[in-house]
Amino acid sequence: MELHRGFRIALVSVILALTLSGEPVDAQRAGCKNVHYDLAFILDTSSSVGKENFEKIRQWVANIVESFDVAPDKTRVAVVRYSDRPTTEFTLGRYQTLEDVKRAARNIRYLGGNTMTGDAIGYTTANIFTESSGARPTARGIQRVAVLLTDGRSQDYVLEPSKAAAKAGVRIFAVGIGEALKVELEEIAAEPKSAHVFHVTDFNAIDKIRGRLRRRLCENVLCPNMKVQPDQFKTNSSSHGLQEVPGFDLMEHFNVRDVLGARDDEGGQSSYVRLGTMPIVQQTEDVFPQGLPDEYAFVTTFKFRKTSKREDWYLWQVYDKYGIPQVSIRLDGENKGVEYNAVGLTKDAVRAVFKSPDVDNLFDRNWHKIALSVEAKSVTLYLDCKLIQTVAIGDREDIDIQGKTVIGKRLYDSVPIDFDLQRMMVYCDSKHAELETCCDIPNGPCPKKVVTEPPPVEIPAPTPASVEQQRGPQVNCSCPGGDKGATGAPGVAGPKGGKGDTGLKGAIGAPGLRAEKGEAV
Repeated sequence: MELHRGFRIALVSVILALTLSGEPVDAQRAGCKNVHYDLAFILDTSSSVGKENFEKIRQWVANIVESFDVAPDKTRVAVVRYSDRPTTEFTLGRYQTLEDVKRAARNIRYLGGNTMTGDAIGYTTANIFTESSGARPTARGIQRVAVLLTDGRSQDYVLEPSKAAAKAGVRIFAVGIGEALKVELEEIAAEPKSAHVFHVTDFNAIDKIRGRLRRRLCENVLCPNMKVQPDQFKTNSSSHGLQEVPGFDLMEHFNVRDVLGARDDEGGQSSYVRLGTMPIVQQTEDVFPQGLPDEYAFVTTFKFRKTSKREDWYLWQVYDKYGIPQVSIRLDGENKGVEYNAVGLTKDAVRAVFKSPDVDNLFDRNWHKIALSVEAKSVTLYLDCKLIQTVAIGDREDIDIQGKTVIGKRLYDSVPIDFDLQRMMVYCDSKHAELETCCDIPNGPCPKKVVTEPPPVEIPAPTPASVEQQRGPQVNCSCPGGDKGATGAPGVAGPKGGKGDTGLKGAIGAPGLRAEKGEAV
């Protein structure tokens, strides 16, 4: 396929040049696979849990640690169990391999008793996240994380020990089951609460949140918060009204609005920038200093110009210091295709190619929105908020951040491409590709916000204090008076008034004149 061939030629050329030069390829990879933790599980073993359900907790811990690279110099794992009092099951330095940790997790002892969650949090901060128990110095950049799992209301206070844990650099994820109180989980969890609180209905459902919890552990390390408009997400989604989400606003990182100047679109709803006059390039370490998460969404709103609709170019690309592509979105105007490329874990590259009549419409010089949901085993394309296709891909490697990130360059010679760009975002949650609306498309499906008449403003009755305040200080004025204005036109006649009230009784009148005597009949 033409989309594949150009990428292979470029990649082979770079690798051949490096091989002939004899220069070692020392990649500085950054991403979830290269984030390591001092990780402690704080497990509720009170009587309300029960032995049968606690067996599910043991298996859940064993399953979740499989997604970590457990080793003395990578991720270390500890377990604290609690009921009436907390007890260390094993410390961070005790087990040094994944199999040893899984075996120990399956043998965690169940006690029964009360639910003293606050005491357990304070105990973990003071006794687990210490160098004597195997924790590493915070200066080494190792993330200190605690995952607390409980099924009920605590019988002591949790807020103060949770604040103390946060102050000590421990980030707590709170997992509630069944009767666990949401307000208490939020007191326990780190900020932002929405990213650190999980709740399931029963113990059978805890394994369903395993993948989401693992992704949150990573994305909160790699991704800053960015601000989005309230109408950016569908109203029937849980993200409606969200003002901040983890991710990267690439137009902000590249400062393109200030450098190139923003233009107003003909639809009156958004502004955009016109690219093509200069390269849009940044050091990757400045854009993605911790790399990219394993799963993310790439979203952009743009349109081709006459000179670019047939070009073969990269809408967005990250490449290392040798020019080897790490991840890219390619648009082939000649063959009308969209291609996602990424460096592979077991092979040079993985890719997903999208070609269809719906994709053809992308190249018509109107405004369009591309949203790619990049997940562990697949990439899904949404075009103008419509699902187009899902393509399976192989395992991806973390990106090498020793290189550059570029917006809008031609495939073969890196010449800047002429096109108009309104938005370009990387969300650290792949689901945002599906949740986005198309309200940012000029002349798009969302109604324009037009104010036809300002609402009446209720003016409160003045008080002596407010009158004095408005009057301000006394100033002598000797301004001459102006000429008398012309007589205004008569006002509109008012409506006829209603019937008046009954008046007071009048005074007695004067006596009348005496009448003349009448004639006899």
